[in-house]
Amino acid sequence: MKFYWAARLFLLTGLLFLRVISLTAQSAADDSILYKKAVSNMIAAYHKAAGDQLGLYNGIQYGGYPFSFTEGHPFFYSNKADTGSVVYDGILYENLTMQYDEIAEGLFMQDSLRRIQLLNPRIERFVLFGNNFIRIVRDTASAALVKTGFYNVLYGGGVSLLKKEIKLIRDDVSTGEIRHFVDAADYYYLKKNNTFYSIKSKGGLLNLFKDKKKQIKQYISKNKLSYRKDRDNMLAKATAYYDQLTQ
Repeated sequence: MKFYWAARLFLLTGLLFLRVISLTAQSAADDSILYKKAVSNMIAAYHKAAGDQLGLYNGIQYGGYPFSFTEGHPFFYSNKADTGSVVYDGILYENLTMQYDEIAEGLFMQDSLRRIQLLNPRIERFVLFGNNFIRIVRDTASAALVKTGFYNVLYGGGVSLLKKEIKLIRDDVSTGEIRHFVDAADYYYLKKNNTFYSIKSKGGLLNLFKDKKKQIKQYISKNKLSYRKDRDNMLAKATAYYDQLTQ
């Protein structure tokens, strides 16, 4: 553990040193490329030196479930792992084998020996199956959110569209034996002027875009976007178009 903190202190000191050099150097494109490469090299060296004492291993063993599911699975997108990245304790870790359990709301990484569930308060963001997740704490400024947790950023800009998928286990004994099913519910939110708004219908979205409502309706119709058939795509594209109109 002492080695981990020493290695991290070395990393943070090195990054600060590189930042000072960057700020004092000329603001040319080549300088920016060299700076980013130096940062990447330093982080890679830190990961190699720290080995199993990486901050990622300051988690808990992921136990999974003591039964199988008749229908559905607990994980985001697929019941198979994917290569992703996570910002944990302020450090970016890449090329990790990960899964996100939406029932337990836990992100875990798999190495050759174990599955480690990362501690949620230490996770700033992660990328899995090409989707970007951020952790948001529900407070008075975000009271519209269903709960504290990880939200999938479907569009991020001047306004942002977020999605929260919640999965629950449903037990059924109608056949005389216990069967386990996974039920899922999706919640959508718009972040506008640092305030979160719940989106429960196409009309609800248009009301949030009332200053450009006519243009948004025309855009949705022209591009044949359907709230009922492809909710993620429709909401993301309409939000991106509104953001474009209000730049």
